[in-house]
Amino acid sequence: MRTLQVVLLGLAVLAACRSEGQTPSASSEDQVLQLGRRVFQNYCATCHQPNGQGVPGIYPPLTPNEWVQGDKGRLIRLVLHGAQGEMKVGEEVYNNVMTAHDFLTDEQIAAVLTFIRQNFGNQADPVTPEEVAAVRAASRQQGPWDPAVLWEQTGIPQGGD
Repeated sequence: MRTLQVVLLGLAVLAACRSEGQTPSASSEDQVLQLGRRVFQNYCATCHQPNGQGVPGIYPPLTPNEWVQGDKGRLIRLVLHGAQGEMKVGEEVYNNVMTAHDFLTDEQIAAVLTFIRQNFGNQADPVTPEEVAAVRAASRQQGPWDPAVLWEQTGIPQGGD
C-alpha cells in the first residue's frame, strides 16, 4: 500500500513538472532512496558496513532478518532510541550498543529505513515520515532499549494512542 502511495506521489510530481514544461531529475521514490542511501553512508555504514553485512560477533547484518523486515514501529523505535544488551539476529546473538539517532529528521529516518528495508536482500514495505512522527510523538522511552523489551514494542501509534 505504501509503495503505491509513493508511486502515485511520484506520478503527481511528474505530471506537475510536465505541465510546466520541466522534467524532474528523479522520481520521488528515487529521491527517497537517494536520501536513504546518503543517511546510511553517513550514519550506519561504519558499523553495519557499506554492504549491510555487519561485523560478525560485533554489529549485526542488515541482510534479511526479522528486525529489518519485521514490524516498522519496532524498527523506528530502535533507530530513535538505540539499544544496548543482547540482541538475537537470526541465529547469532550480539551484545553491543546501537546509538540513538533521534537527532535525524522524520524524513531522514523514513528514508534510511526504506533504503535498508529495500536493499541488502530485503523486500519490505517503505517507512513514511508520518509513521516516524507518530512513533516519535508517542514515545516515552528514555535512553537505549533493552532489545528483549523492544522486541515486544510493535505497531505505529494511531492518533491518541
